[in-house]
Amino acid sequence: MANTNHEINAFIEASKKALAPAVRFNEISAKTLERVARMHYDALGDFLNYGLAHLHLGTSVKDVPTFVQKSTELTHQFVEKQTQRSQELLKVASESQADFTQWMDKTTAEVAAKTAKFEKAA
Repeated sequence: MANTNHEINAFIEASKKALAPAVRFNEISAKTLERVARMHYDALGDFLNYGLAHLHLGTSVKDVPTFVQKSTELTHQFVEKQTQRSQELLKVASESQADFTQWMDKTTAEVAAKTAKFEKAA
């Protein structure tokens, strides 16, 4: 009689090894997606704050030159924040690209090694 526990454990272990590259790919993808989503959430908060500041500015300033000056300052601050956010987004993109490249190189090397092993056995 075959040892069923051993066979099931061997099957589970083989499945884990076979799916390890896909699991790592999903981890990298989820991490990147989360970072980008958080960055977009922060950027939307900046847009909301900018709009609310302009609304408040329209009700608090009494003359046009002061309004234009303060509006220009708000816009300048907003543009600086968005420039920083775009640089952060580029940084995330290059880090993610490096992670994916590293994953692809590792996975390709593992597949090539296993293929070579099977070719020698055949």
